[in-house]
Amino acid sequence: MKNIIVFSIALNGYQWRYKSLLDSHKNYARRRGYHYIAVTQPAMSVLGEEVAWLKVKLIMEAMKAGYDWVVFLDADTRVAEHTPPVHQIADSNKHLYACKGYSGRLNSGVLIIENTKCTYQLFSKIISNATRSIPEEDNVGWGENGHIIHYAKHCDFLAFIDKRWNNNHSPTLNDYVRHYSQGPLHQDFKPPLIHHCLERSYHYVLAALKRINRFTQAQKRSDEAQSRLQFHHQLNTLTQKVLHHYPLFKQAPQTKHQYTRS
Repeated sequence: MKNIIVFSIALNGYQWRYKSLLDSHKNYARRRGYHYIAVTQPAMSVLGEEVAWLKVKLIMEAMKAGYDWVVFLDADTRVAEHTPPVHQIADSNKHLYACKGYSGRLNSGVLIIENTKCTYQLFSKIISNATRSIPEEDNVGWGENGHIIHYAKHCDFLAFIDKRWNNNHSPTLNDYVRHYSQGPLHQDFKPPLIHHCLERSYHYVLAALKRINRFTQAQKRSDEAQSRLQFHHQLNTLTQKVLHHYPLFKQAPQTKHQYTRS
C-alpha cells in the first residue's frame, strides 16, 4: 500500500473556527488508512494571511520524508464520508491534481501530489519565487495560490480533476470536498459561537503583534530586499517550529493508522 499523508494548516484562530471541518479531514484519513496532521501549533504567526505559504514548505518536507502521496486540504474544507481514496484519480502521466475554482483558475485549497522529481521541483520553484511578482491574470492578491497558478499552468503533469474534489461554487453538488472559501459558499459555514469567539480573540492578539512587528521593522528602515529576506526568514522559522511539533513530517512511518492532532 502507498504511504500517504493528509495534512491541513489551521493557525491564528482557525484551529477553533474550523474545528469541525478538521475533524472531517481526520475521519477521512482514518477511514482510508492515511497518516494525518492538523497543523495547529505554534498557535499563532505574525505572517498572518501569508501563513498560507507554509503549505508549500510542508508539502516539500513531506516529499523529502518519503511519502508516496501528499494531500493538502485547506482548513475551511469539509470532507464527505463518501469521498473515495486518492488512488482512484491516479493517472500514470499525471502527478499533480487540483480543481478549478469558481473563478476558473486553479484553486490550491485541495492539492493531491504524487512524490516525483518534477512535482518537487515545481514546489521548489514556487517557494524560491515567493516574493517575486506574477502576471495580474494569475494574481489572487495574497498567499501562494497565485504563484501556484502561474508556475503550474504549463506543467504537463498537472491534471484538473472533477470539481467534486474541491467544490467552492455549488451548494447542490454531491461533492467530496466542500470548500467554504471566499466566494459563493463562504456564508454557508457557521461555526459554533464559542469557536467564533475564540477565533476572534486570536485575531485581535495577532493584530497587536503585527503592529509591534511593523514598528520594529520600521525602526530598522527595512528596504524591499530586506523585506523579502524577512519573509523567508519568518517562513523558515515557522516551518522549523512545525517540524518540531509534528515529527511525521520528518520521516514517513512504515505503519498505517498514525494520526496527529494537537
